[in-house]
Parts: sequence; C-alpha cells; structure tokens
Amino acid sequence: MNNIFNLIQMFQQNPMQMLSRRFNIPQGVNCNDPNAIIEHLVQTGQVSQQQITQAQQMRRMFGGR
Repeated sequence: MNNIFNLIQMFQQNPMQMLSRRFNIPQGVNCNDPNAIIEHLVQTGQVSQQQITQAQQMRRMFGGR
C-alpha cells in the first residue's frame, strides 16, 4: 500500500516523467494541457475512450474534480 502512495507522490511531482514510462508522448503535444495529452493518447490508440471514462469515474469516486 505504501508503494501506491509513493507512486502518487512521484506523479504529483513530475506527471510527464511518470506518463512517459508507459506512454509515447512526443514533444509536440502541449504537456501543460491534460486534454491535449488525453486526445493524443486516444488518437494514437495508446488508450481507449473506455479507459478514459473509467479513469474519470475513479477520480470522481476518490474526490477529484
């Protein structure tokens, strides 16, 4: 469980470093715009719209916006 909290803290400190471990996000994508990143990931098939929807639902469950 402690490992999860470490990952969350690392993500909060440097989200692009954590995302680039799993996803290919080129420099041309505006990394300050979460919607641009999501759009790139969906358009390139790295994530599905269903995965985005599930992540949004989880965020709401845990008190996110």
